[in-house]
Amino acid sequence: MSADQIMGLVQAIASAVVMLDDGLRVFAEVDLNLTQEHNHPTLTGRQESLASHLGYASKTIRRKSERAFQALAVQVLSGSPVATSNYTESRWPTKKKEQDALASDFQKFWNAHPQGRIDIVCSEIPEEERPYFASPSDRNYLRYAKFADLDTLIHVKTGLAGICPDVTVRDFAPSEYHDANADTLIVIGGPPWNAKYREFLPQLPFYFEPHVLGEDDPLVIPQLGQPVMGPVWSPEKDLLEDLAVLSRLTLTQGTVVYLLGGCLTLGVLGAAKLFLHGPQSARNLRYVTDTVGDDDFVLVSEARRIGGLTDTVDLAAVGPLVLMARTNNSPFEVLVDNSQRYEGILTDS
Repeated sequence: MSADQIMGLVQAIASAVVMLDDGLRVFAEVDLNLTQEHNHPTLTGRQESLASHLGYASKTIRRKSERAFQALAVQVLSGSPVATSNYTESRWPTKKKEQDALASDFQKFWNAHPQGRIDIVCSEIPEEERPYFASPSDRNYLRYAKFADLDTLIHVKTGLAGICPDVTVRDFAPSEYHDANADTLIVIGGPPWNAKYREFLPQLPFYFEPHVLGEDDPLVIPQLGQPVMGPVWSPEKDLLEDLAVLSRLTLTQGTVVYLLGGCLTLGVLGAAKLFLHGPQSARNLRYVTDTVGDDDFVLVSEARRIGGLTDTVDLAAVGPLVLMARTNNSPFEVLVDNSQRYEGILTDS
């Protein structure tokens, strides 16, 4: 090759790197030694430097690097034009083809497809705490009056309708649910008020430490040295932050189970919004899919209350607090550990 051809190839690769999605670009830049921050003479050294910086396991870095180079190859071979400074892959797609592709990604993630069935089991308020009209014998009976995480239930049902209008979605309280044939089972609300969630706890690498009604039930993850993490409160006792805990388990029969949990209702709603809330959820979906593929996983992230609104983390920008995954029912492996950034760590013992 001539010098001009070599320079042309270098320019094509450099342009293709810039065109990569924000969540993949850094991995290509580090592997190609294009950043000063992670400048090392060997590929292993550069990847280990990036893993330390991001709080990722080396396996995660290698997997995302492989995905970045697959995307880079597509950019180069398609002869993509030189990127402009205002280009961004994270915009909500406007073209119908892009929207259809995104809808397909969400349908695959939630295992939602036409003629399919999704069952939702939502937490329920204990009988002694329910309003009188939650009783079927009351003249003004309201079935949903016994549901605890009602905001999350409405958010999930609305989001699923937007993803796949033809899928059948049914909702139940734990005391009502005695089925096992759904394509997807979504369990809303943590163990204290959701008996169905408690049934899955033996399969999960964490638990919520039980406390009496009116006190927080903090999250405990033994594999991280038994850290105890709970909600963050202001000096005036206003809730500032909670933990959004989203878990996926795939059963042998094909049913995909999603468990949306939190120490409080804020975290439960935050878990739902991670993958059912506009452009940010699209970035979060790409992040998790690139990292774990189709494996079972547990993701822990912050859910903040700002001005009465529930704000969730952009995983592509800052990553989760904790991400664990497993393949074929093997033990869960820690892929990402940023737990020390959380302000609500109660103890490390």
